[in-house]
Parts: sequence; structure tokens; C-alpha cells
Amino acid sequence: MFFRFFSYSLKQLVRMRWLVGWNFLFPLVLASAFYLGFGNMIKDDPNRLDTIEVAYVAGDGINSNFLSVINELSKETEDHNKILDITSFDSLDEAKDALNKNNIDGIYYQHDDTIEVIVSENGLNSTSLSQIVKSYQNYQASFEKILSEKPEEINTLMANMESNQSFIKKHDFNTGVSQYMQFFYALLAMSSLFGSWISTAIMTNLCANLSESGKRFEIAPGHKLKAIFAGILAGTILQALSNAVVICYVEYVLGLHWGAPICMVIAITILASALGISVGTLIGSIFKNQLALSMVPLAFTMTCSFFSGLMMGGIQQIIQNFCPLLNKINPATVFTDSLYQLACYGKTSAYYEDLCIMVLMIGLCLAISVLILRRRNYDSI
Repeated sequence: MFFRFFSYSLKQLVRMRWLVGWNFLFPLVLASAFYLGFGNMIKDDPNRLDTIEVAYVAGDGINSNFLSVINELSKETEDHNKILDITSFDSLDEAKDALNKNNIDGIYYQHDDTIEVIVSENGLNSTSLSQIVKSYQNYQASFEKILSEKPEEINTLMANMESNQSFIKKHDFNTGVSQYMQFFYALLAMSSLFGSWISTAIMTNLCANLSESGKRFEIAPGHKLKAIFAGILAGTILQALSNAVVICYVEYVLGLHWGAPICMVIAITILASALGISVGTLIGSIFKNQLALSMVPLAFTMTCSFFSGLMMGGIQQIIQNFCPLLNKINPATVFTDSLYQLACYGKTSAYYEDLCIMVLMIGLCLAISVLILRRRNYDSI
């Protein structure tokens, strides 16, 4: 009986043309508009460190250990990028002349026992060049101290250095997620909440005061809650499929990376689809007017989407400063935050907290809906 209710609901939903338009086509159109509007800014990583053009000048009799270190940094990494591009000069005056002409970003001048960093202006490049020198000097001091006091511990130091590098590489945060991807996260949230229209359409066909099919359903001997949950499952599958199409379109057609494995993104949107369907079920069980069943889900979806950053970037941070509770009860914000946490920081406690909040919202909406529907009765059918 449950499978019959499920197949009937699925066929009924697929035949709704407005469903195909709003839940399948509209998110694709909006994603394309975002892509065309933002242009190449989406693909540009604001945290990317471009190759730094640096000159190296050494005094007479200077040990070339530091030069060996920066030459290693000038080699291509796994992603075919270089940290430094080294140019050696015979004199400091020649290097300063190149710096003044903006041919280079900075100078390493090694003389006596010091390494001097010379730059034309402060910024990310100057900070990076200085940090390289500090790291080199710290490691050099550690090696010299151990060699003079406990030379037998040198192998232990090397092993610790390898361990630290492996740990840092393993737990390196993903800084390659563009800030404009927040709009696409909010787009997925809006698409998921569009599922509320699906469930209100299901409720319309199951309520005697809203449709002729509802009258037939109410007087039929079948189990009512089974039919409702079968419709919820059908709507969730349909909405999850719609979200999967949007995700694949953005990833493979527009060429934008979500910042996380695509299977994980789809899995989270399945949960968000269930949340949108459960919210619509609650709305359908509360309101008994046909117009309200159309307008309330739309108003709810667009309001939640606005506060999740779909229309104005950065609004989540503003709300977090003045009313953080609103971010925790807004399903669209909770969903976008879960994707952001996964993309930038991985599976942290905040990520699992967002997932738990969505599960709690789904359970709460369905529980209230069941209580309302079980008490619903009619004067006559």
C-alpha cells in the first residue's frame, strides 16, 4: 500500500508543469545569471599567493645555505605554482634599481651574518618574504644549538620536522573557495526550500476542503499517515534530484568548484530537500486557504533566502553580530553555513551542529504536522 501511495504521488508531481519550471529550471537560470554577473571574479581566489619576484644579493664569503633554501621555494609545487622567482644580482645598487622599476617585488640582501629584506611597500608579498627569513633563522638556530649540545638528537629533530610538515599538510584549510560561492550556496538553500511548494501541493490533494481528490482520499479506507509520508518521500526525492542537477550544472558546465566533494554536497542537499518538504507539510497542515498555500511558502522561502545572503552578501555576518539566534533558526542560513564549513574547514563541530539543527527542524515540523492532521475533521464531506 505504501509503495502504491508513493508511486501515485511521484507521478502526480511529475505532471505538474509549474514544478518543472520553478524547481528545476529557475535555479539553473539563476545560477547562470550569477555566473555571468560575477564573471571571472568567481574563479579568482582572493587568498591565492602569486609567485613573488625577488632578487638575491650576497656579500663576499657568504654561506649559500639560504640561497639553497629559496631556490627550493622557486621550484614548481604539485599544483604547478612557484612561491618565489629568484634573480641573482652582483650588487645591491642593481637590485634596488630593478625594485624601483617594479621589475621585482623585493630583495634578499645577505651580508655579514644577517639577511635583510628590502621592499618598496608593505603588503602580502613583504610579509611572506620576511616570514621565509624568520623560518630559516629559527630552523638554523635549532640545528646549531642541537649540534653544539646534543648532536645525537639531530635525527630526532629531522623526524619532528617531517612530522610537523605532514600534520600541516593534512590539516591545511581549503582557502581556495571564492567568496562569491556563498551566493551559490544560498541559491541551493532557496532551491531546497522551494520543496515546500511540493508538499503544499501534496497536502492540497489530500485535504477534503481543498480539492475533489482530497474528498475521495478522506473517505477512502486507506491509512492516511502512510499516504502523507509516501507523498513526503516522493517530494523529497524529486527535490533532491532537482538540487543534484543544479550542483552538477555549476560544477561541470559552469566550471565552478563547490569546495568539497560533489557527493558530499549532494548528500547535504538531500537533507535540505527533506527540510524544505517538511516545512511545506507544516504549512499545508496549518493553512486551509488555497491562496495561502501558494503565497506563504513563497514568502517564507524568499525571506529565509534573503537572510542567508542570496540578495545581499555579508548579511549573515551582520545578523551574527546583532542577533545570532536568527542564524540558528533560519533553515537557509543553517544549510549555507554547513556547506561553507565543509568547504573551508572540513567536518568540524560547527558542521555537525548545522546538520543536527536541520535534522531537528525536520523532526519538529513533521511531529507538529502529524498532531494537526490527526485532529483535523470536517462538518461534512
